[in-house]
Amino acid sequence: MKLRIRTTDSFGEKYDATFDATREENEKGVKYTYADEYAKVRIFILKDKMQIVRDGDIKSNKLLKENQKTSFSYRASYMNRNFEIFTKSLIIEEKKISAEYSIIEENAVVNELTLKIDEL
Repeated sequence: MKLRIRTTDSFGEKYDATFDATREENEKGVKYTYADEYAKVRIFILKDKMQIVRDGDIKSNKLLKENQKTSFSYRASYMNRNFEIFTKSLIIEEKKISAEYSIIEENAVVNELTLKIDEL
């Protein structure tokens, strides 16, 4: 199957890519797995939250849960930092997810993103 990932951020950066992905479903939720040029990516969709785990040249672990602040680590050759994420909105529908969230460092917002994931 194909998975389309789109993001925009507060700096005007846009990302739009489609990947060959696998989809696994169980009683807890759905797991998508794909690889981009930097990492193997796993996206876990549960009833009210989404976790995005990247493992490769870039290592990160984001947990998005609406109206909650969560910890977020980002590890790469050029950066090794810890942030927080505040998820403003998270909409999980059949084969479609959208989220708006802020990345926070030392109580200051460093970026605001929108994310859309579509199963094609």
